[in-house]
Amino acid sequence: MKLPLIRTHAGEGYDEEFMQAMASAYAEETRWTKMRLRNVLELVDPQPGERVLDLGCAAGSMTDFLARSGCDAVGVDASELGVSEARRLHPKLRFEVGDVSRLPFEDCYFDKALAADLTEHLELETLRGMFRECRRVLVPGGTLSIHTPNPKHLIERMKSRNFLVGANETHIGLLSSRTLADELRAAGFAIELELARRSFIPVFRTVELIGAPFSELFRYRICIRARSLAR
Repeated sequence: MKLPLIRTHAGEGYDEEFMQAMASAYAEETRWTKMRLRNVLELVDPQPGERVLDLGCAAGSMTDFLARSGCDAVGVDASELGVSEARRLHPKLRFEVGDVSRLPFEDCYFDKALAADLTEHLELETLRGMFRECRRVLVPGGTLSIHTPNPKHLIERMKSRNFLVGANETHIGLLSSRTLADELRAAGFAIELELARRSFIPVFRTVELIGAPFSELFRYRICIRARSLAR
């Protein structure tokens, strides 16, 4: 599935085509979708009754997926169009318009937060603001999970050089797992889980399985779960 390259950062540039592409990917259960949901489920481990925040929720598909686990999932996005579409598609769930670096929620409100394929769209100062805000809105010991492309993976390196695969101009904040972990620690989190996950491309997945232990060229997605330290 190829999504239109229309988002620059923190929710700017959404249009109806983007929303339809996101929603249809989940409805069709594409390989990309299944990969993403499988990774997120392992990272977040949503439990019934927990309050879980979906950062950069777009059309709300991930928020809905989390809610199906029985948790109280809430989505937030800077795009009014995105939130409007999310509310239309998932009327029983809560969605709010808001900047991820200035979250419209009270202190210690959520048990868990998720940024799924979001951090790569954020400038560094916005990312740092989001981490600080997540620590504020999370209960002590709450978790923040990050799911993002690995800039050192072969496909991302090809994209950066426009070699066979076109560059994604919205990826203005691609960071290594080490840098993300350092930024999380600086914001008051402890790294609890750090994984690399394979792509959704059938043949290439086999190559990644063999090569991942030896090189970051074959580690497709960075998956980090961090726990908020006591204030």
